[in-house]
Parts: sequence; C-alpha cells; structure tokens
Amino acid sequence: MALENTEVLENLKSQLNEVTTQINTLADTRLKLLGAVDVLEQIEDSKKVDNPPEPVEEVVEPSPLEEVLEG
Repeated sequence: MALENTEVLENLKSQLNEVTTQINTLADTRLKLLGAVDVLEQIEDSKKVDNPPEPVEEVVEPSPLEEVLEG
C-alpha cells in the first residue's frame, strides 16, 4: 500500500510545523539563558571591583649597612 503524494506532503508539513515550534522554543530558552549568564557575570565582576584585595604590607628589616649609616 503506497502513500499518496498528498498524504506525504501533509505529513511533511506537519513535521515541519512541529520542528519549527521546537526551534522557536529552544531559541527563546537560549536567549533567556544568555541573559541570566550575562547578569550573573556582571554581578561577579562588580564584586571584584567593589572589594579589591587587601594590600599586603611588607615589613623590611634595615640592612647592617643602613644601621651603621644611621647610627
């Protein structure tokens, strides 16, 4: 039993509509994910700017030559 061209065409159009709907849904989801990633990256970047690392204080001992010159 062979399918008629009209039946095949109807099935293909139905599949195309289904796939198009899925693609549109995925595109919307992708856009939302990109937005969420962007917002979270901005939040993390602002934390780096707002809270710079504490400067490390270096203790330097005077050399023996400096002690002789000062004394």
